[in-house]
Amino acid sequence: MGATVFYESANELATLTNTFSVSGTPTDPTTVSLTVTTPAGVATTYTYALAEITKSGTGVYTKDIACTADGTWQYVWTGTGAASDVTAGTWTVFNTELQKLYCSIEELKSRFGLASTDTVDDFEMKLAIESASREIDDHCDRHFWRGTSTRTFVPDSAYCCSMPSHNDIVSITTLKTDTDGDGVFETTWATTDYQLLPYNALTQHAEPRPYTSIKAIGSYTFPTSYSTLARDDRVEIVGVFGWPQIPSNVKQACLIIAAETLKLKDAPFGVAGFGEFGAVRVRDNPKAAKLLRPYEKYPVLVA
Repeated sequence: MGATVFYESANELATLTNTFSVSGTPTDPTTVSLTVTTPAGVATTYTYALAEITKSGTGVYTKDIACTADGTWQYVWTGTGAASDVTAGTWTVFNTELQKLYCSIEELKSRFGLASTDTVDDFEMKLAIESASREIDDHCDRHFWRGTSTRTFVPDSAYCCSMPSHNDIVSITTLKTDTDGDGVFETTWATTDYQLLPYNALTQHAEPRPYTSIKAIGSYTFPTSYSTLARDDRVEIVGVFGWPQIPSNVKQACLIIAAETLKLKDAPFGVAGFGEFGAVRVRDNPKAAKLLRPYEKYPVLVA
């Protein structure tokens, strides 16, 4: 599988699929088993004989696994007899709520030289990280956590729909348009009707980046007839918004700001994460600002 699964509850499933073959020809093994190991090291074995695994074709077997814990999961498919083979792999699971924080409490403890077992300041650390993460979002005019949602947009023209602040796209499940502006998105676009831009955003950089606009290239164009008696947001997108993964520079900036914010709790009249002069801002820390500059959606040009 070798993929990343983002979940909000235990209802999120990872589908593990394996094809057993002999000389390139899919073949059913005599027995099929799948061993899954959780991030905590708990291993569970499922077998086709006990109807715990689904067969979807000759030699093709699948199993849905509930993603109930953060971390790296491992799996091993084992076939015996006619198609004897062993296939191993991993996938990574993140809780989307935790992903809204750009560094962990453990990473912040390490920055202060504290042991992971020292939990005295965990509450204050979480507040500091939350404050730093949201400050980064505001500073960059975008968020770096991933979330699935349904959102509506106002197209720029018949052939272009740009994503405004905090609406970067990782992937699209469905795209619909509302022709008459009545709030009913009656036209569903095929994937061949649009193109996500910039080209190769997920692969051409050292770290994957999101898509920031959509171009109409097929059977439809974006509705652009505006009226005071109709809605302007004529495009509806169901998909994953945010960034494919949190950039390392964003994580570093979060640690810097969170560490400074946490120190404010010891200032006069300070409370957890804040001092008497308010929260720490990115612009107040040149190093954090420099780390985040490449990720600002609308960077300020300096002469």
